[in-house]
Amino acid sequence: MSKLSVAILALGLAWAGPLAAQEEVKIRIATQAPEGTVWLDAIKDIQKTVSKGTKDRVKFEIFPNGTQGDEKAVIERMEVGVIHGGLFTGIGLGEILPKIRILEVPFLYENTEEIDAVKYALEAEFTKGFEEKGFTFLGWAEVGWAYIFSNKRAKTLDELRQRKIWVWQGDPLAERTFKTYGLSGVPLPLTDVLTSLQTGMIDSVYNSPYGLVGLQWHRKVKYMSRMTVGHGTGALLVSTKQWNKIRPKWRGRIKKAARARLDTLLTEVREKNKETIVELESAGTTVIPLPEDEMPKYKELGAKVADSLCGTLWSKELLAKVRGIIKEERAKPKKSE
Repeated sequence: MSKLSVAILALGLAWAGPLAAQEEVKIRIATQAPEGTVWLDAIKDIQKTVSKGTKDRVKFEIFPNGTQGDEKAVIERMEVGVIHGGLFTGIGLGEILPKIRILEVPFLYENTEEIDAVKYALEAEFTKGFEEKGFTFLGWAEVGWAYIFSNKRAKTLDELRQRKIWVWQGDPLAERTFKTYGLSGVPLPLTDVLTSLQTGMIDSVYNSPYGLVGLQWHRKVKYMSRMTVGHGTGALLVSTKQWNKIRPKWRGRIKKAARARLDTLLTEVREKNKETIVELESAGTTVIPLPEDEMPKYKELGAKVADSLCGTLWSKELLAKVRGIIKEERAKPKKSE
């Protein structure tokens, strides 16, 4: 456990003084994240902090590895009270609040600094949107830049168009991206991807490098294209109905501890993705850069994706606001300057 996690646990011990009798509140959290990943480590740290800080009066019960179904199924289970929360990717978040997918548009953002600038500028708006849908936002998580991995070499966009690439079934942003870029998408649920790689139904996938390894897909691919289908966001949400069963004085403390741990998770995920690319290369994966002369085309198509989803996932006003934030971020002096 990290020093920060230990410190958070210690802080949690000081939460409660003498406690009156109170019924135990259980928060059942589901996620697609596999065991042994930093996403699960973070949730388990939060679980321990909450348990210690409330003397086991509030307990987080964790269901990893997609055992409660895909993210849409998890949301349905939350609506009937079987599950109370989830560490979601952008897929699940978008099921609840479609406009949050604007954080994942391909080639709209050039780096994570721009994504962070937009994310934090719009956090209050997103949080309010989740609240209106009956969900309490506890902090950001992310998957990272999602690249195309294949068992056949593909460098140019035309070559990528020849690949049979998995596309997350029912994802409107991915579907529009594939259509706009002319990519051949094979819609499948997340649980069917590995088997489909093994049988040849698909020959390519997209994921962050660390996410790829976590799901064991890396064993079936040989090449990593720097073609990105966007930056995968994520967040921890709980049902407001269940959240409100927690003592009011504890809610703020739990939220503060969860946010602190999730903020460190963002750094961990970014470092893990960088490390994983090096590890994949060392193990024989070939990383293929995008041709510089094709970059304008990628950005042009990315802008078309963003514009075409106005009125479907987000408004023209929100897209204009996002582009304005990005413009301001790019105008700032760089640290190296």
